[in-house]
Amino acid sequence: MQNQTNPPAARPSLKARLKGHKRLFEVLQRLKHAPYPLLSGWMRLCHRLYGVEGDKVFFSSYDGALYNDNPRAVAEALCRLAPGAKILFRLNGRGMAQADIPEGIEKVPRFTPRTLKEMATSKVIVTNAAMKIWMKKFPDQLYVQTWHGDRGFKKVQLDLEPRRRYFREECGRIDVAVSGSDFGSRVFRSAFDVKGEILECGCPRNDILLKNPPELAQRTRKALGIPDGTRVLMYAPTFRTGSSGSVQEAGLSLEAVRAALEKATGGRWVCLTRGHIDSRGIRSDAARDVSDWPEVSPLLLATDLLITDYSSIGGDFMLLNRPVIFYMPDLNDYLDERGLYFDPLQSPLLVARTEKELLKILEGPLDGPRNCRAVLDFFGCRETGRAAEIVAWRVKRELSV
Repeated sequence: MQNQTNPPAARPSLKARLKGHKRLFEVLQRLKHAPYPLLSGWMRLCHRLYGVEGDKVFFSSYDGALYNDNPRAVAEALCRLAPGAKILFRLNGRGMAQADIPEGIEKVPRFTPRTLKEMATSKVIVTNAAMKIWMKKFPDQLYVQTWHGDRGFKKVQLDLEPRRRYFREECGRIDVAVSGSDFGSRVFRSAFDVKGEILECGCPRNDILLKNPPELAQRTRKALGIPDGTRVLMYAPTFRTGSSGSVQEAGLSLEAVRAALEKATGGRWVCLTRGHIDSRGIRSDAARDVSDWPEVSPLLLATDLLITDYSSIGGDFMLLNRPVIFYMPDLNDYLDERGLYFDPLQSPLLVARTEKELLKILEGPLDGPRNCRAVLDFFGCRETGRAAEIVAWRVKRELSV
């Protein structure tokens, strides 16, 4: 069998192709940025005319992509704790169509004057991604940053590009950061220059993993059409530079992986793939792509073995005490291009550098609980299972309800 030594391939995105035409790309970038002063000015005008509403909280996940992740968990906890609060969630077209948004949470369309007005006049802003450079956060507002990957170990923000204005703007805005580990807190201090409050209570989206309700795992398996007695492998790599907005190739033979698992365990396995939020899924003839599921936690509950690379999903899945393999065929290139916070080969992570090494690992017993404990201790895990409630209480303290 041929080993895969290259990173998962992807069709070049439109942005990547345009970058090849330097002058055209520069012109398009200037046109893209042209409305920014108008957008910022509109937010300043709304804030000056209306001030902030003491009972209003503005949520956004992945720049308004979907109703999911840490902001979703906090919003739903706040609904329970402060039923009189006005809770708004910024969403794109797909998010606006989601059917699982409960009463008490109002949907607002992603890019409209009304949405910018609501953001400019909210007492609290909660998000899991950096604000756009033209977005304003005013001194009488509280900005809560939950981020979207507490134990992802690829460099981010100022640790990645210390001179980039976009990242420096974000650093001056954050009032409260939410962390699930000592490692995550250190990243907030270095990559976001957070000097103030860090709630080390865990990632709100992970509360459900610590509770681990079997009925949710069963419902997920049923929705996916997975028969009883069949075990689940999920392959979930992060994105690569140039693959944003594109479909990634799997980068390894999932058919061979499944065959190795079935031989080692004597049971039947199915393979799922899940791409990063910045990609359009993973292409593989031997797996079902579940990148379109809005929330990853139910999928993790239904998964028995995870293969990832540099993604924080590995640190989340380990809360279930199930085995995780970090497949890194492009480790040297990734270190040169992106940079990591530590050498994974000098950590407790179970790492495979080639497909041959990966298949060899699958031949032996996988001691998930022992390895998970070692890795979570390595990160200094601070998950409580009550993170959403704790963050919601912190938000409620700022409100007039």
